[in-house]
Amino acid sequence: MRLARLAAVLGLAPVVLTNVAHADVLHHVVFAQAGGGSAPTPTSTVPTPTAPGKPATPTPTPATSAPAIPGQPQPVAVGDLAAWAGSSTETGLPGLLESSIANVPALAGATIDIAIAEARMQQAMSRDDWRVQSSLNAGRITGFVGGLALTRNTFVTMSVDVSRQISTGGTLTFHAQGQWTRSTSNSDLIGDQTTWYNEIFVQFNQPLLRSRGKYLYEANLRRAELARDAAALSRRLAAIQQVQAVVSAYWDLVLAERQVAISQQSLALARERLRVTQIGTDGGKVPRSEIPAVQQIIATREEEVLSGELAVLDRSITLRRAAGMPIGAGELGLRVAQDLAIDDTTWDLGQLIENAYTASPELAQLAKQDASATIDVEVTENGLLPRLDAAITIGPTGQAEKLGTALEQTVKLDAMTYIGSLTLDHDLGNDDVRGLARENKEQKRRLAVSAQDIKYQIATAMARAVAQLELARRRVELSRRAIDLANENIKIESDRFNLGKATNFDVLNRQEDLRQAELRQAQAMIDWHKAETSVQALTGDILTLNGIDLP
Repeated sequence: MRLARLAAVLGLAPVVLTNVAHADVLHHVVFAQAGGGSAPTPTSTVPTPTAPGKPATPTPTPATSAPAIPGQPQPVAVGDLAAWAGSSTETGLPGLLESSIANVPALAGATIDIAIAEARMQQAMSRDDWRVQSSLNAGRITGFVGGLALTRNTFVTMSVDVSRQISTGGTLTFHAQGQWTRSTSNSDLIGDQTTWYNEIFVQFNQPLLRSRGKYLYEANLRRAELARDAAALSRRLAAIQQVQAVVSAYWDLVLAERQVAISQQSLALARERLRVTQIGTDGGKVPRSEIPAVQQIIATREEEVLSGELAVLDRSITLRRAAGMPIGAGELGLRVAQDLAIDDTTWDLGQLIENAYTASPELAQLAKQDASATIDVEVTENGLLPRLDAAITIGPTGQAEKLGTALEQTVKLDAMTYIGSLTLDHDLGNDDVRGLARENKEQKRRLAVSAQDIKYQIATAMARAVAQLELARRRVELSRRAIDLANENIKIESDRFNLGKATNFDVLNRQEDLRQAELRQAQAMIDWHKAETSVQALTGDILTLNGIDLP
């Protein structure tokens, strides 16, 4: 019933087991061993009882299922997990990370944000565009005197202006205009007249105070570049977080598989203990009262193995979700193989913290935001200055009854036009601009506070990760000693049992000590690897070490 409840929690197809007491059902579980098929029969080496006065001889024997317990219902497997879970897919960390980088929406969204920022950069480059403006006007004006139409003027005017902004903040404009005018009159005193007029001007407008200078001219482009850089940092941060999540989920699955393997090994030892006890009972050397204790432990171990298999399934689904892999019928289980060995790397906390500061995408993003805020402050403060603009217009003109004559006058510069102007515009008070400048300065102060807080968070996380590395390394050493002692104690208790000076309860307790020591060692190794992953994520090395190169 425990399996049915756990399966219901995982949202899987129902599996019903009644009074699970044997490991026969476990050979149908999909995650029993590599290959997803039936688990191989474990073997163990235990002392075989011999005649009194002769030493026990270790003999490798296959583990066998416990015999039926009289008066109790036997296990019945109503559902087969492999039928709906499918075979486990063997995979490795590189493949998982490749799938994650390719399929996770967060990274795809970050890449789109970069493209949007680059499009805004292109918009900012419009400052260098040449602007062409042209117009064509035609009309007729009739003049009246005393209610009578006296004159009639017909005209056609065409003009072309080409202009662009320059890096000083000014505007350069080239202007050309031509006009044809035909005047007719009903009076013999005035007569008819035709006039051609054309002009070519070069006009230059330059701000002298407000909006002057290359810095302000490039402000919008620099804002867009900073936004692009911030978007790239956001993608890097998303990639680091995603890789860390996948690696962490990967180690969780490794731990779950290792825990199942330890439970299966402990189950094999318990079954071998039952076999030895039965041999002693059949020979009349061991009382039958020793059997129920072993059968109870076997039932408990079978349940632990089954729960562990479901834990493997749950961790597999979690890893699939983190890596962006499909989840569905026949696509649930994963199988990984990993060496849990740790190394004796020495960690320099001070240098690691400095490296984390340098590589931190969050701090780099705040730096970009601060640079953008600085631009806003300087642009806003420039708006407090009066607008004083100077304008100069220079160019020849020509006017004659014939088009050729008018053009000749223009080309020969017979008539030059020189116009200069100085325009002043200023708002007294400027409270809106002053308030905006103050707001931008406070934004910069808030960014500085946020940067300091992030540094505290980075230093704290790094210190904890390094401490966890050292603690996990020591835990591995202690658990290794505990495993050696537990194996030695199992041998001692087994010898004492063969001599009739100990019970199965004593031997089983020693086996439990071994199982717990192995579980603690596995947990310590996983904690070490996950702490190492945290250090790599903080320093930004996690991408390089896993072969991920962001474009």
